[in-house]
Amino acid sequence: MASLRYRAHGWDLRYRERDGRERTERFAGTSTRRPPQEALERKAEIESQLYRGTYIAREDREMPFKVCYERWWASRQVSETRRHTDAQRAKKHVLPHWGEWPIGAIRPSDIDDWIALLSVKLGPYSVRACYGLLRGPLRRAARDRVITDPCIDIRLPKMPDITKTFDDVLAADEVDRLVAAMHDDQPDYARLRTNHRYEALVFMGAWLGPRWNEAIGLRICDFNPLRREITFGRLVVNQNGSQTFTKVGSKTGDWRTIPVPQPVTEALTAHIARYRPAADRNDLIFTNARDGHILRGNSTRDALAPAVKRVDLHGRRVTWLTLRHTAALADVRRRHDSLRGTAPPRSQEPHLDRKGVHAPHAGTLRRGP
Repeated sequence: MASLRYRAHGWDLRYRERDGRERTERFAGTSTRRPPQEALERKAEIESQLYRGTYIAREDREMPFKVCYERWWASRQVSETRRHTDAQRAKKHVLPHWGEWPIGAIRPSDIDDWIALLSVKLGPYSVRACYGLLRGPLRRAARDRVITDPCIDIRLPKMPDITKTFDDVLAADEVDRLVAAMHDDQPDYARLRTNHRYEALVFMGAWLGPRWNEAIGLRICDFNPLRREITFGRLVVNQNGSQTFTKVGSKTGDWRTIPVPQPVTEALTAHIARYRPAADRNDLIFTNARDGHILRGNSTRDALAPAVKRVDLHGRRVTWLTLRHTAALADVRRRHDSLRGTAPPRSQEPHLDRKGVHAPHAGTLRRGP
């Protein structure tokens, strides 16, 4: 399996790896009869590792982290959105620090020091995401028995506690006021045809509670006003800053069809008639003024946040997640009433106010001039 041979004032240790490649290691020695002790010990070590199947080539142990990362990255099976986000994080925070490190030289204490440095400039979620990009290639190498896993007992920053209260949902009258406030009465905006563009989107979000990427991925063919049904998830639009990625199926890999209350049916029908009259069945229902994808950050900053200020919700922060919580709690209450046999007709389905009392909508979606 391994042999020692004296040649040119030294000893050559020759052996073959399991894949058939021949290796030679050189040891200094003046005696032509007896190899040096170091060579004998190395020969015994190599033979034992080859026999047990634990032999690791030196170039594998000394592989730079960036090479290991590239191999791991090529084998990942994630969405395009996740791939884009992780590529930006790795380029900025992971590879500049670890790129040239030999993977066999990375110790748990080195990772702890790096986590401490990241925690100074990044939040807990971002630090954990960056650590995942380091851990993935190292765990792959450890699984191949190239190195021992250094990602042991790594202390990560604690995630903030998120407490949900009734301030995270809107009452029925608050939803109506918020939708009405989406229209800006200032002279510079009052006559704009696009001033009411996001009313139906907010109204539907508070009633049905879809994910944001499902809502802006909704197409004409996904809405059936005659049967009063809507299908979420056939097409989703994932966003990362200004980058947009479309795919079929939600994050759970499926789609769902749900009934639509009469007020939402009327709101969506009016929205399509006003803003998408010539749209094809595969075109999006909700678009921006340029008929492109609605960016979540822009719509929150330019439409939803100003509307919240005009409504005066006592300083509460309202986001798309708030609308989802509102719809979810209303659905729980509706299911509870259904079990008790007191559920109202679908056309009069109520929202849940913050005291847990049903309050039907007093009005429908405001129409623009």
